This record gives sequence, C-alpha cells and structure tokens, in this order.
Amino acid sequence: MLKKDRVLRSIVLLQAVCMIIMAILVVFRVLLPPKAAPQTDIDGLQQQGNTPPSAEEPIAATVGSERITEKQLNEQLRLQYGDQLLRTLMVRAATRLEADAYGLQVTEEEIDDELSIMMAGYESEQQYYDAMKEQLGLTREGVHDDAKYRLLLDKVAVRSVDVTDAEIDAYIADNKEQYSARTQLHLAWIVVPDRKTADEVLDKLSDGEDFALMARTYSIDSDTSENGGDLGYIDADDPFADQAMLEAAGGLSVGGVTGPITVDLGQAIIQLLEKKTEKEMSNSRQRDQARRDIALSKLNGLRSFEDQLLQKYDAKTVQP
Repeated sequence: MLKKDRVLRSIVLLQAVCMIIMAILVVFRVLLPPKAAPQTDIDGLQQQGNTPPSAEEPIAATVGSERITEKQLNEQLRLQYGDQLLRTLMVRAATRLEADAYGLQVTEEEIDDELSIMMAGYESEQQYYDAMKEQLGLTREGVHDDAKYRLLLDKVAVRSVDVTDAEIDAYIADNKEQYSARTQLHLAWIVVPDRKTADEVLDKLSDGEDFALMARTYSIDSDTSENGGDLGYIDADDPFADQAMLEAAGGLSVGGVTGPITVDLGQAIIQLLEKKTEKEMSNSRQRDQARRDIALSKLNGLRSFEDQLLQKYDAKTVQP
C-alpha cells in the first residue's frame, strides 16, 4: 500500500472518531426528556431507586431477566454527554447570531470547495458519501450542513483579524500546490518479484488477458491483489508515491499499460484506469481561503473565541 494511503487512512480514522462522538451527542441530547433527580447508583448507572421498571415504560434492552428502560438510558446519556453537547448547541446559536449581525453568509461555491478538500483520498464523491453514511450515519444533507456551519464559524472567528495583502501573497506563494489545478490518476498495478515474471505477465496482457485477473493471479502486493491491483486515485505530483511510477503513468492513455518499473516490492506493471483534473480555484477564492487560513492561525484557538461569543450574547444554562 502506498505510504500516503496509510497516512490518509489514519487521518480519516481520527476525524471519524471525533465525528462519531459528536453525532451521538447531537442525536441523544435533542431527543432526551428533561432531567430527573438521580437516585440509587447501581453498577455505575443512575437508576430510579430499587423499584423495577413498570410494564408501561419503554424498554431499550433486556439482559436475561433484567430490563433497561429508555428512561434509564436517556438519564445516563444526559449525565455523560449533556453538558458538552449543550455547550455545542449554545455556540452554534451564538455563531448564527453573530453571523446575522454582520451579514456573514456561506455560499454554495465555498461549501463545494470545502467538500472537495474533505473528499481528497476517496476514489469518488459517491464513495465519500457512502463512507460518511456507513461510518457515521450522516446523510448528504448532514455532511453539507456540517461543512456549512464550520465555514460560518470560521468567517465569524476571523472577521476582526487583520490580514494584509502582503501576508496573503506570501501565503499563496508558499502553498502553490494547495491552489493549483490538481490532476489525479486512478491506477492499478501488478507487482511481481522479478523481471522474468513481469515479462510473462506483459505477454499475457498483450494477448488480451484481463488486467484485474492477472493482478489477482500474479501480484505479490497483498494489499491490492484481491481487488484487481486497484491503487485508487493518486495525485499526479504526490511526493509519497513512487515517482518513476507516476512519471510512467502520466504518459499513458486511459486503459494503457506500462512497465515493468522497479518499486520497493519488486517489478510493477501499471495500468491507468482514469485520469481527472479539477478546475483551478479562482484568484478571488484563493485569496479568500488564504486570508481565512492566516487569520485562523493568528487566533489563540477557537475555544477561547467561542467563550467570547457566549459571553457577548449572555449565554446561560437554565436548570429545570
């Protein structure tokens, strides 16, 4: 597996864990009934005394003869997550008020750009949304709304931060790859131990044998062989990928095959499955994004800014 792919999977996993926690908090906090005074603590869970649940109470689960009610579940969730999520909801409300006060909005173009960044590393837009649905239970609308809120919070946070044109120019110059049009290559490979085997496989491919079948039959790369050698999408200028492989693949037409190329695992035969180039970000969008990135780096942290927002709008909790 490519080094970048390993790094990307680790980053995505970390993001997924954070999003899962937030999704759980949102769902349960919104649906929970008002707090009730906790009573006897049994096995670390707040129970309603020692009185068994009545037959009318909705049951969340059963364990042998024991019943766990929806009420017990909700109370425990409130105890564990209620304060944290309540703050999240309050910050979101304060963010909306501040945005309305200064006429700040997030455009669909900005959301599309943000989602494109989030989708980096996925083979397609559909695969990204499928992953969000499977791993986090988020619909397309949910992903869209989350991106919109985060962009709005950024705008509110950086509104009063001074960023000069010179800083923006320098930032763009130092991060050209972030703003240039990105070309991605969808590649597959067959890795064999030596040149002789590579030549044999190339001969079979020339005779019309299926590339994916040859990968499953001959490739020694256990990470990709069962999937027909599919490497997924790789940036054409990816510094983590094998540069000889990228150079060779860049000269192929879609469906074309080249090799053998010497790689860490042995000799590789490469096929270009698809090639796509994203449109370059407009100059105005480049500068807007650069300004946002610079301004965010100047803040002491979003947490302290959120505290300021809550104080500004006199946010307070109301005990039931």
